[in-house]
Parts: sequence; structure tokens; C-alpha cells
Amino acid sequence: MKKGFVIAIDGPVAAGKGTIATELAKELQGFYLYTGATYRCLTLYGLEQGIDFSDEQAIASMLPHVDIDLIDNRVLLNGNDVTDAIQRIDVSKTVPMVGAVQQIRTAMHSLQREIAAKRIEKGEIIVIEGRDTATVVFPDAALKVFLTAQPEIRARRRLAQLQSSGNTAVTIDEVLQSLQKRDEEDTQRAIDPLVKDPSKYGYFIVDDTGLSEEDTVKKITEEAKKRNLLV
Repeated sequence: MKKGFVIAIDGPVAAGKGTIATELAKELQGFYLYTGATYRCLTLYGLEQGIDFSDEQAIASMLPHVDIDLIDNRVLLNGNDVTDAIQRIDVSKTVPMVGAVQQIRTAMHSLQREIAAKRIEKGEIIVIEGRDTATVVFPDAALKVFLTAQPEIRARRRLAQLQSSGNTAVTIDEVLQSLQKRDEEDTQRAIDPLVKDPSKYGYFIVDDTGLSEEDTVKKITEEAKKRNLLV
């Protein structure tokens, strides 16, 4: 069994990356590195400071003024617990503009590597998910997983998320069209695009269309055992 390594999970929107990463980290008694939290922290700070999010220089100017850390499943911004605050609707709507700035992405990648490095030194297993985690942040991850599912299944999952947050007016057809458009945009974007052929990048591909969360986690852990990462 190897100590102190990274499992990076990539894949399209609504494939279940966040849920599976969280459950996998629990199963392995590892650390779930929520990359989205780093971008959301910057967004929350910018909203509180009245930053002009249409100005990339203004967005980048926030970097020297924020200190972000992830400790015991809590998200800290300048020493304050913002775990719940970063899930606000205004943060969710604005965070894509922050994540589209290359200077921000470069800084957040470095931060994510620093957070992981401290725990790897202690022998911990790091589970990280996100569109560029296995290609840019941790291209040498011990196990790179590409998690996907049929578009209709992903649309149903996203619809359930929207309905649980109070958005009951949207239809499954609208969600599916939005998801398909997002897939196209993510694969064509100039900065850190979603890979079109994950097999070429050494991913272990998991289609969880007909799998439960438990089965998906089991499939990933079994692959880790085949690679002698786990006993």
C-alpha cells in the first residue's frame, strides 16, 4: 500500500464528481480537497468588497488580500469560517467569471497543490475533483478517474439539485439542453478545457449511469487496489 498520494477525479458537469469524491475520501479515510471552495472564497470576498467582476484586472487584484485554507471539512477565508457562505446563490452565479481568469486559476492551482502537499507529507490520501485536476493541477496523480454518465441521467441529477434549492419551474428538457451546451463549451474553452478523449490521458474511465454511489466508489477502490495503492 502506498502512503500519501492523490486520486484526481475529472468529468463533465453533473457526473457526480463532488458526491463521489466526498464518499471516496470517507471510505479511504482520506482528505477531500474541494477545489471549488478556493474559487468560491475569492468570489465571496469580491462580492463583499464590491469588485467589478467584468474587469479581469480587478478580479486578479483580490489575490494579495485573501488567505484560504481547508481544515477538517471547513473552509476558511482570512481566518473566518465561510463553509456555508460560499454556497450562497450570488456566489454560485458569479464564480464562473472568477474561474475564467487565467491569473486566478494559476494561483488557485498553486494553493491546491500546497494544501495537498502538507497532507501527503503526513501520509494521507488526497481525493480531489474538478475539470482540470488530473490534467493541470495533478497530472501525475497516482490514479486519475474520468467520471461520466449518459446526458439524460446527468440532467435528472441536475434537475433534482435545482428543485431541492427551490427552483421548481425548470423542466428536464431545459436542463438537458443547458447541460449539452455546457458540455460543448467546456470541451472548447481556451483555458483548461474538459478532455474529449480521456483514455489518451491515462484516465480510469467510470460510467456511473447505472451505478449507485456505493458501487461507483467500490469500482474506484478496486482499481486503486489493482495498482497497489491500497491493500
